[in-house]
Amino acid sequence: MQFGLSRRRLLKSATALGASAVLPSFAVAAAQSPLYIPPLLDVGRGRPVLLSMGSSKRFFDDEKKVETWGFNGLYLGPTVRCKQGDFVRLNYHNQLPQAISISLQGLQVNGELYGGVGRQFQAAASWAPIVPITQPAATCWYHADTLAHSAYQVYRGLAGMWLIDDAESLKARLPNKYGINDIPLILQDLSLNSQGEQLFNLNQQQFLGNRLFVNGGEAPYLNVARGWVRLRILNASVSRSYQLSLDDGRSMLILAGSLGFLPQLREVRSIFVPPGERAEILVDLNEGGAVSLISGEKRGFLDKFSMWFADDDELSDNTVLTLRPDGLVSVFNQQPDFQRAEQLSLQVEVARQREFFIDVDNALINQQKFDPRRVDVNAKLGSYERWNLTATAPIGFSVQGAKFMLESFNGLPVDVSQLSWRDTVWVNGNLSILVKFDHTSSNTYPFTFGSSDLMLADKGCMGMLVVQ
Repeated sequence: MQFGLSRRRLLKSATALGASAVLPSFAVAAAQSPLYIPPLLDVGRGRPVLLSMGSSKRFFDDEKKVETWGFNGLYLGPTVRCKQGDFVRLNYHNQLPQAISISLQGLQVNGELYGGVGRQFQAAASWAPIVPITQPAATCWYHADTLAHSAYQVYRGLAGMWLIDDAESLKARLPNKYGINDIPLILQDLSLNSQGEQLFNLNQQQFLGNRLFVNGGEAPYLNVARGWVRLRILNASVSRSYQLSLDDGRSMLILAGSLGFLPQLREVRSIFVPPGERAEILVDLNEGGAVSLISGEKRGFLDKFSMWFADDDELSDNTVLTLRPDGLVSVFNQQPDFQRAEQLSLQVEVARQREFFIDVDNALINQQKFDPRRVDVNAKLGSYERWNLTATAPIGFSVQGAKFMLESFNGLPVDVSQLSWRDTVWVNGNLSILVKFDHTSSNTYPFTFGSSDLMLADKGCMGMLVVQ
């Protein structure tokens, strides 16, 4: 017979209940802070985009200012926004005392402009590419991708969102006011010492912090007008995945995945987001009170309190964001609606089929670690390939500079009504994907593929991709 509480959880709750009389009140319920919205860098009218990597001071805990990394004097980075047809004039500058590589994950551009492991710049160095935006609307991200050091550098704060609009998304009936009803959420799990500084162990197989931060803040809230709210979610955690839901049990609508809109809105109670994945969801706030987006199960008072005694890899607070609706419902409020111009099909000519077996324990792909002198995949420009993915344990998988559709899972075809382009997927079984190569790369400036868990990628769980 199964009971509602495990013995371990019951002991934690009992311990917490006894300790609640002696712990200070701030340990029982910390005051929520407003959600920080990263500043927006809009590419309109050809303005250059400066992304300067450096250190700054900030608070993770009250009254404990510590050194962090980020872009343009921030923790994390500003949100870059452009549209299909733009030419983005980027200007990277490295003000950190170590070499950095930056990837534009999700952007469909040639390897010479993409960045990645082949484009490393030393301290005080700069790089100023002009990047053409040819793809449809998507939520992408830029982040450190330095060979063997990406996990630590992203963890310290070298990550930010990159939004792309197109003609269809601009005329769609969707929330589109940045920071008002179109909200960026960058999720990270961190561990802090008593001084409020980030802790990180490079020797771990994977990293799971015990505190959840969103845009650099813990369990924030956002006051929003009644109506529909669009949440753009980026999992910038090193290893942790998130099962996200609303704490009052209401449903939400999935609008888009990592590389653009779904064919139609999909109603769900929860959504799974592996490392490196992006997802756009819509929440109906026309009625009801405050609601929280949470990771995992809803927690009662004893559950929340007992997290102070939890294992190091459990989140002390699983609240992502509390939405506080305000005002009256507009009589002109309309249901979200959009049209995706591209119609996808799995009926494509496959040039080649490949098998990839991921050994999670040993950070291997097909029994090999990454070697920058070895090309693992040579693909033909404009072709499709079928990649069959399996792993010894569930793991995130991503590819740079290319895009794919899910074809089948454990031998069963996917629902074609949910077909969309992606660059990241969760491998938990036998997965078949159809990969399209629309952009070139070279031995000097290659793309990579492999684990989206940055700890495993740094240990060699990735391969080199050259497209010609």
